[in-house]
Amino acid sequence: MAFGFLTCAAPDEHIAWLHEHPGAVHAYLDGVPPEGIATDALPAWWPSAPPAMHTSWGVNHRNPDLYHWILNGSADLVTDAGALFQAWYAPDHPANILKLDGHNERFAVTSGQLPALAARAHSVTVDTVLTAFVGWCKAQGKSWEDLDVYACEPFLYEFQPLAAQLDDAIRDGHGLIW
Repeated sequence: MAFGFLTCAAPDEHIAWLHEHPGAVHAYLDGVPPEGIATDALPAWWPSAPPAMHTSWGVNHRNPDLYHWILNGSADLVTDAGALFQAWYAPDHPANILKLDGHNERFAVTSGQLPALAARAHSVTVDTVLTAFVGWCKAQGKSWEDLDVYACEPFLYEFQPLAAQLDDAIRDGHGLIW
């Protein structure tokens, strides 16, 4: 599992190349040439600096299922771009996402999948977070009685930039790497 959750918009051409070259995504996100691939064999578009990323997430190895629940409205596993967080805790569940490395750390979806994902990200409200948070806590056997809107608002501040990033990616015809 990756140490930090980040999202990065990228053209479908980049995503396809990275999918064909497992592991090169890490160098791509660092803006450096990947080891084992000659520099002259890299595409002309290879970044020389890290691409813009959304990294202000509270998601970590203990809670990607909570973020999945918030995004998708339930704990049920999905097979579409809603697998954004699910990829971290159920990477082998059949989903229409691309694995970009052999360690189940980096994944992607193409531009055609983003409208549905953006719709979900835009639908996250305090009420949907509260419902998901309570459900997640109950499923985890954790206390939930003291949860209120104030405990849920920080999640909105994470999903709102994601929704904006998705809108920008859709406008630009890009997919998403995470």
